[in-house]
Amino acid sequence: MQPGTKKVLAVTLTITATIIIGSYFYYEDANSAEDPRIMPAKTLFLKYDKELESDEYVQALSLLDTILDIYRSTPGYESSYEIGVLLNNKATVYLVELETDVLTGKDIDQAAMNKILQAAADYTLQAIDIYEKWLADMGNLSEEQIKERIAPFFNPDDPSFAGMNVDKVLKKRVKSIQDAQIETSRRISVSLTNMGMINRYLGELEEARKNYEKAIFLWDRNYTAQDNLNILLNQPVKKRSMISRLFPPERTN
Repeated sequence: MQPGTKKVLAVTLTITATIIIGSYFYYEDANSAEDPRIMPAKTLFLKYDKELESDEYVQALSLLDTILDIYRSTPGYESSYEIGVLLNNKATVYLVELETDVLTGKDIDQAAMNKILQAAADYTLQAIDIYEKWLADMGNLSEEQIKERIAPFFNPDDPSFAGMNVDKVLKKRVKSIQDAQIETSRRISVSLTNMGMINRYLGELEEARKNYEKAIFLWDRNYTAQDNLNILLNQPVKKRSMISRLFPPERTN
């Protein structure tokens, strides 16, 4: 396999990992205990997945903006980890677009490539900032502390919860936050991996190395970061099954 092909493969796996980690929040909570205030956003996220699969990048970005508006306008979710997930997915759209152009041999000049990479970098860094702030605020709270913190946002008198068991909805939200306490460091790891890929495209090889190493430090089973680092250092890439790449161990979903 030529170095350029390896590079494309590494990019592909990075983006795949991002999509897997970014998409999880729809599937983990879709049942009767879901918070009805954000359910429309999760429904739209399914449409986003389809638009991205169909290479409809403008529509995918538009859907993500709508979903972000829902989260940011819902009390208790304004600075939640989901905001980081969605910003990271905006970065993913730009990276998938660039990857598609590279794989299909589309003629793309350096100025256009730099514009795409800058947009991806901006959203990736915003996502990392959200993740880190969320972890600093919520990352070490106990179950009872989480419940106490978010309970005011789950008022039984809120018409949004009419006919629902609010305690059940609250309990599920607490559980999702507990899961995020584990997963968010890994999401940062994936974001750093993508930053490393962006650095490589821009010729910032030392920055790429640092971001890959940070990603591996945060999540030592981040095989994409490990492979990309090996490619960067001209070292052999360890062979792994596709299943192990897409579904690495030590994940909660």
